[in-house]
Amino acid sequence: MRQAVKIVGDLLCIHAGYFLAFLLRFQGRLPEANWKAYLHILPALTLVAVIFLYVYEFYSEHKRRWSEFLSSLICVVSLLMLSGISLSYLMQTYAFPRTIFFMAAALQFLLLYSWRRFLWIWSLKREGALQLFIVGPALQVQKRIKDLTDYDGSVINIVGVLETDNLSFSQIPDGGIFPEIAASFDKTPSFAVLICDGIEKEKRSRIILQAVERGLPVFLIPEVEEIFLAQATPAQLNGIPVLHLHGAGNGPGGWKRFLDITLAVSLLILFAPLILLAALAIKIESPGPAFYLQERVGKDGRIFRLIKLRTMIPEAEKFTGPVLSHGKDPRITRVGRFLRLTRIDELPQLWNVLKGDMSFVGPRPERPFFVSQFQAKIPGYNLRHSLPVGITGLAQVEGKYSTPPEDKLRFDLIYGQRASFLEDLRLLLRTLSTVMLKDKAS
Repeated sequence: MRQAVKIVGDLLCIHAGYFLAFLLRFQGRLPEANWKAYLHILPALTLVAVIFLYVYEFYSEHKRRWSEFLSSLICVVSLLMLSGISLSYLMQTYAFPRTIFFMAAALQFLLLYSWRRFLWIWSLKREGALQLFIVGPALQVQKRIKDLTDYDGSVINIVGVLETDNLSFSQIPDGGIFPEIAASFDKTPSFAVLICDGIEKEKRSRIILQAVERGLPVFLIPEVEEIFLAQATPAQLNGIPVLHLHGAGNGPGGWKRFLDITLAVSLLILFAPLILLAALAIKIESPGPAFYLQERVGKDGRIFRLIKLRTMIPEAEKFTGPVLSHGKDPRITRVGRFLRLTRIDELPQLWNVLKGDMSFVGPRPERPFFVSQFQAKIPGYNLRHSLPVGITGLAQVEGKYSTPPEDKLRFDLIYGQRASFLEDLRLLLRTLSTVMLKDKAS
């Protein structure tokens, strides 16, 4: 019911924007020819609006920060305006003035902002923040607390933690439960449980069962093999029940290469002036080349040279060797910081996509120096190399710039299990909103 109310409210705001734009454009009148053109295109506009609203997770059950929602709202309104202009040409509704789409976009933003801000505040007051109880080894618990403390406190609130390092099974013959877990779960008010990785399998199974038996929502940080289990197909071998695991992900099918070439050519033509202006700004601010070539590890471990706009001082690693960048890295120039925040520095990688070194969507390619380190300490890290590397990916959309490599691996493998043409389009559209979020870039 709540979802239906949201959908109806969103569509009313969108079409009220068109209606008010007509009134403003024609000084309170609704000329018959122009209004009929709008009614003719209305079903298509509604369908496109619903698609964008779902892609940008307007109906997700997960609690979101308002900043995340706002960036999604800007993308929905902008894309709806561009789609409306395109549809009016395709459907030959020339009596639909193009100025209406621009005026409607501003009105739709104001209406949707007011409507959704009201719902967001009302939902928080009615349901409150997600009350989260964290269970796991001490180091993992502290790590996850740190990851969550920079999140909006009105959305997630940590109500308790329990470290599993010293847990031991009780000697109850019929159960073998953890009395510490049971006591913690029973004395804490309504909450959800975040179960960290790194817990011994038998311990974790019993902890999950105790949470499920109490009807508590459970969020599980998966181990690598569990990501494959989530997409496994039930099967049998001569009467033996089995789960058929399908590997790390899909290879670069024809649909993926077609999408890459089509988009790369179109975007290179569109953004060529912007790339040249950015290169000029780099040259004016500091000496050295405007473009930067760097070795990266691609699909199947193949080394290729990735091209980017330079965002650091020349020879930034001359005295340090390879070093991962961070948010306050002093090597980043002023122009470079802007280019990173807006992702303009990534645009030259369109050439890598066109050459076939990369795809638009996939795990971000890492440098060989860091790959060797990650493979040595992160089990299953080499599995990500079975996927085509990309400019953007699930880790970039759902994670942050500071997301640790083991969590980025989880995102990459999850993407590999559900990669498809529609999933790639969804992630490309979602990437537009991540550019507006400061913690998504550096």
